[in-house]
Amino acid sequence: MPGCVAYIAASLDGFIATADGSVSWLEAFQETDYGYGEFFAGISTLVMGRATYDQVLAFGPWPYAGKRCLVLSRRGIANPPPGVEAWRGDAASLAAHLAALEGRVWVVGGGRLIAGLLAEGAITELDIFTMPVLLGRGIPLFAGGHPPALSLTLLETRAWPNGVVRLRYALG
Repeated sequence: MPGCVAYIAASLDGFIATADGSVSWLEAFQETDYGYGEFFAGISTLVMGRATYDQVLAFGPWPYAGKRCLVLSRRGIANPPPGVEAWRGDAASLAAHLAALEGRVWVVGGGRLIAGLLAEGAITELDIFTMPVLLGRGIPLFAGGHPPALSLTLLETRAWPNGVVRLRYALG
């Protein structure tokens, strides 16, 4: 299905990372298959903010080989992995570009980019994995302010025995 999906994990209190950008709190949930392989196989292009890109690079080898990736970055990118390019425009110009693409687009993160693309009407689906953790503070799922009021249609819910709950919504 074409469109632009924000597919992301968040703590129960709405944070996607700790205040220092760490996502190590997700390690406790890595042994369960949440359908990532099937999801990733259907993606043509990835989009992420610069902080998310830097965080992914810190994990080791580039995990998205073979996929095109746009990184929203005013600074540009030195020596990017194959398929990775900087997008120097704003969320509005990125939204227009994404609308013209064929195939499914994954908005990997971060919170400011997700909020910006929601405000521009670019995201067609929210696929949120709510993790049974309370972080108390950190980087919110919708960083930089609240997204506009949106009408959501529930497409799917699923709960795992470890407490993870998937909430999948269509927008519009």
